[in-house]
Amino acid sequence: MDNDNTNRVRLQEIKPLALSYHTPVKLIRQGDVHAEVIYMARGTSINTRKLSKTEYVVLSTGEVKEYKLTDGKHREALRKTFQNLRYLIRTNFSADDPHQKFITLTYAENMQDSNRLYKDFEDFMKRLKRHCKHHPLQYIVVAEPQERGAWHMHLMLKSAVPGLWIDKDKLTKLWGHGMTEIAQLKGDDVGNYYVAYFTSISAEARELTNNTDDPTAGNKAYIKGGRLGYYPKCFRFYRCSRNIVRPSQEDTDHGVVVDEYGKPVRTQAYELIKEFEADAEARGERFNLIQRESFRKKSVEEGE
Repeated sequence: MDNDNTNRVRLQEIKPLALSYHTPVKLIRQGDVHAEVIYMARGTSINTRKLSKTEYVVLSTGEVKEYKLTDGKHREALRKTFQNLRYLIRTNFSADDPHQKFITLTYAENMQDSNRLYKDFEDFMKRLKRHCKHHPLQYIVVAEPQERGAWHMHLMLKSAVPGLWIDKDKLTKLWGHGMTEIAQLKGDDVGNYYVAYFTSISAEARELTNNTDDPTAGNKAYIKGGRLGYYPKCFRFYRCSRNIVRPSQEDTDHGVVVDEYGKPVRTQAYELIKEFEADAEARGERFNLIQRESFRKKSVEEGE
């Protein structure tokens, strides 16, 4: 079957542009501290709409086509989903709050059934909510595959009411399938820190470095992004409670963002190059430019 989905785009990193004060950008706010700006040289005209995991419709013709999820596209889809997860974590969690928890749930057996994984988690959360009945719990849970195929889960947990505390032995009993661990959240940028933690694998043992923004940075025992290859295609690897707060988006001027947040802490710019299989003449043509800037608002202690 012919498939427009086979058309490819190559990203080529370039030197970032110096955006003017009134350059229009999209601002994505992630809580009170973090934000990201996206600048596109051209807008996009979306001509497709997703129908299911396997099919999409071409809006201009009404034709229904089938996705061909290659390994490369699978990894790219995972990277985009982890980017959304990074935004969610920044919006809802902070290492500054001692009552927010990072919980790991493991199995005593080599459990490789992804369907059972979420069923066990849902049953666990029902028991945990009954135990913490005075705390409206908010959470993000990430399913993580190990190199040998076994699953475990990482749970970022907090309460709308201060003072959440859970005994480790009680937590293990509530889980009921193996060991548990409870730790404080880490990192100046919890989104970057934990997405790096979730997506990387170690050649030997997992040993965190002193870099609070990326536990894998500078550590040769880590393979950054190496865990992405262990996730099954079309697997929903993270979930969150209904009361979790979503990042907000707005259109604004670049200078307005700088006035509020200060200079960006990270900037990346890319050309989008056409690599269409069907159109040899268009191959290699640049059709857009995207620049992303990450901002972190300074605290009063850090100074303006």
